[in-house]
Amino acid sequence: MKKKKEFDKTIVMAPFNEELPAQRRTEVAIELSELILRIATHIICHTLVEREELFKEERTAIAHAFLQRETSTHMCNHKLTTEGLVYHYKEQEFLLHEEYKTMTLTRSAYEHLAMFYFLFKHPETEEERKVVWKYWQINSKKNLLDDCTVNDSTLTDEEELVQKEIQQLREEMLSSNLNRNCLKKLNEWTQPESHPMNSCIEFFTNHGKLDVRKVSFSQAWKYLYNSDEMALLYRHLSMHCHPIYHGLVQYQSQSLEDQGEDAVPLHLSSSFLAYMCKLFLQLIPQGNNMLAGDFSTEEMRFFHALSHIPI
Repeated sequence: MKKKKEFDKTIVMAPFNEELPAQRRTEVAIELSELILRIATHIICHTLVEREELFKEERTAIAHAFLQRETSTHMCNHKLTTEGLVYHYKEQEFLLHEEYKTMTLTRSAYEHLAMFYFLFKHPETEEERKVVWKYWQINSKKNLLDDCTVNDSTLTDEEELVQKEIQQLREEMLSSNLNRNCLKKLNEWTQPESHPMNSCIEFFTNHGKLDVRKVSFSQAWKYLYNSDEMALLYRHLSMHCHPIYHGLVQYQSQSLEDQGEDAVPLHLSSSFLAYMCKLFLQLIPQGNNMLAGDFSTEEMRFFHALSHIPI
């Protein structure tokens, strides 16, 4: 009997392997990125063409929008990684070596994955799903309002409409079948005068009773990945997305030679996209059968390995 060939997981970890030549690390990251882009595109287009009825439900339509944005963000990451950046000076071209150039895109991919997880996967009951959904809507709508708006006399017609929508959502959320402690916190966090919060919320059991808490993007890795090494990920991504001193010091002192680090953000982005694809397929009826027959066994193994890759 022929022995079944074991899946080589080291390939998925190759972009992180500093013992490999820089060119090989980059090649693997790009090859895996191309695979996950083919899978994500297949899911998106198959759903649009063959499963149009799914879009009648708002949550599914929004989930699909999440996946499309995650995919387009990753496509930009892939294109920027493979083509690079070029300076033009006095009719000469200077290839810009910048290993941090796609960090903003990778950070956006991570944040979309985290919010998707807390909206569609993490809630355990229908009641919790409804409340988390409304909390997200409330804070999203608050971002449409001017921070300087303090009373009805200064509101535009559009802002007044948004405030009414927020109040309606608050009333619906606070009428949920939750304990007093949860409702008190949710009421406080969504007060009209409070600033919008772009974090997630989760329900959990606290001394035998249901409770609720905020989960920042910097803490979401604990729920997404079972790896302590992910703790520094969001901080590292943010450091190279904002005008932070240490990030700019690292930028200025980065090596002028390709050491294989340029493709690491792309590889992380591939993992985030694969993870979201997996969550989306779990969300829709017969979703796990969508890829059957269109991708090889080895490609599917790479897909599943990439969807929960630790660093």
